[in-house]
Amino acid sequence: MKTTTKIILSAAVSCLLTLPAFAQASIPGKVFVAEVNGAVTYISAGKVIKLEKGQSLPAEGAHIETAAGSSLVLVYSNGSSIYIDENTVVDIRKFSQKPFTPGVDTTVLEPSTSDTLAKITQGRVIISTNELATGTSMIYQTPESQVQIRGREVVIEVQNQTTNIVTLAGDVTVTPVNAPPGDIGEALHTGDMAVVTSTSASTTATPTVQIVPVSSSLTNSLAPMLASTERAQSTVVFQSITTPAGAGADNATTVIQALAVVPAAEPVQLTVSPATLRTGS
Repeated sequence: MKTTTKIILSAAVSCLLTLPAFAQASIPGKVFVAEVNGAVTYISAGKVIKLEKGQSLPAEGAHIETAAGSSLVLVYSNGSSIYIDENTVVDIRKFSQKPFTPGVDTTVLEPSTSDTLAKITQGRVIISTNELATGTSMIYQTPESQVQIRGREVVIEVQNQTTNIVTLAGDVTVTPVNAPPGDIGEALHTGDMAVVTSTSASTTATPTVQIVPVSSSLTNSLAPMLASTERAQSTVVFQSITTPAGAGADNATTVIQALAVVPAAEPVQLTVSPATLRTGS
């Protein structure tokens, strides 16, 4: 779970840092490959990309599939991370964000407003966010539901015509597909789980939504995967770089770059044999 200090810092500075971004056009976001295990397919712009840890890749339009026993951890350039479990299919339909001030610590807070739309057709993902900027939209769709995430730790699992949404921390809104106009969905808070089930073969029927408490056994089973998402967030920071018009381009261009974080070297632990100690003069 995120620390109290991190939450306070995020809330205090997120609004100040994102105000200038509202006047700027959104640019394509990136994802950073923090962990890749086993057989993972990543297709971008119609091309299959061989994934390697430390890569920075276009996010929008990506199709991702993990095989049995495989997993992938990505960090979005807005600072959020996602653990994609085995036998999972995810399509990132949209991911864009506003340019942001150089030097923003994206491991702590979202540097600018962003727009995420993704769909999970099978399998399980765990999403971990920092403090999201005002105006950000983060939506994950499934065959049974739409999940609007406001933070901070959310699990979405799709299997057998059922979507389970687990709110480990934070707040989300869950709306079943084919909900009637004006349906505002179900609000979930820390410790809530929504079970959204299709009760009919009809593609126009509205699934049922049941809210239940999250069991401690489920929370414990998810802990290692959640830890991977949080660890990933500390491995990279992002910056938006603007090249002015005339510097090899007709118009000014802005792109997002990933900068891997190199951990500080830990002090060497020396082991002293008792035989080498002086016992007196």
